[in-house]
Amino acid sequence: MTAAGKETRKEIKKEKGPRKVYACLGDSITSEQVTGIGTRVCRKLQMELLGNFACGWASGSDWHRGDETLTTESLCEQPNCFAPENVLSNQVRRLLRRIEETGRVPDIVYIAVSANDGAIDWCRDESPVPLHDDTQQVCTQRYQELTRRSLASALRWAIETIRRRCPEAEIYAASPLQAYSPEHEPGAFSGRALWHKREIIRKICSFCGVHFIDSYYESGFTREIAKEHGQVHPDEEWAEKIAAYVAGVITDKRNRNNSWNLTDTGQAVKMIAGFKKNNKFVENSK
Repeated sequence: MTAAGKETRKEIKKEKGPRKVYACLGDSITSEQVTGIGTRVCRKLQMELLGNFACGWASGSDWHRGDETLTTESLCEQPNCFAPENVLSNQVRRLLRRIEETGRVPDIVYIAVSANDGAIDWCRDESPVPLHDDTQQVCTQRYQELTRRSLASALRWAIETIRRRCPEAEIYAASPLQAYSPEHEPGAFSGRALWHKREIIRKICSFCGVHFIDSYYESGFTREIAKEHGQVHPDEEWAEKIAAYVAGVITDKRNRNNSWNLTDTGQAVKMIAGFKKNNKFVENSK
């Protein structure tokens, strides 16, 4: 176990009473199909996992061609491939079905998706999920007008749909990690594209009033580290470190909101400080 992992295990105290319930949505980095960071975060928080609904190659935006939506509703877990049904909106639908089946409602929902928005597969000249920032327009629309044909629209729809069913849930949305993938430059995984997605997610979180986790800048997984530790998908060492960082941020934010009963009010701050120290944290510029 890494030093960061030990720090997390040491500092997080189990709450009295029933364990809190946790769910996560996202792409391959979050999914158990590939890197599994979403489930690792749950373990470090010592919560009950309602489900990891993330899938490899998932996009935030629904697939579309102009104003025509190509994605159809699906309640099936999608395989690790770039496909019209492998999108955030269908993960939300699966989460809502799980709630109905089990009667369990998540206390924490962690969303980490966007890496594949703007991606182009080998069969196309244009991305079916093109990346553009229409946040200003999306924030003027009513819920019923959200098309999910952009990252901003899809993320706002996901947050507000979950909130309607789970009004007490705390929702956390993360910016993408930095990556090293020169074969995709200047595509979905370029520094510019990833930073652009970070800004969209930050603005939607602010508009919706949910927690923003800035993994792009604060996780320690810089482009230079990515080059030696998995490129796009963090290796085992860094998957543990990033999960420790995310768990620490969630703990800190919950503690600041006085909604989690920790024995020491400084524990979460110590967790993040210990993570940064152990991993020689350096804040990267854009």
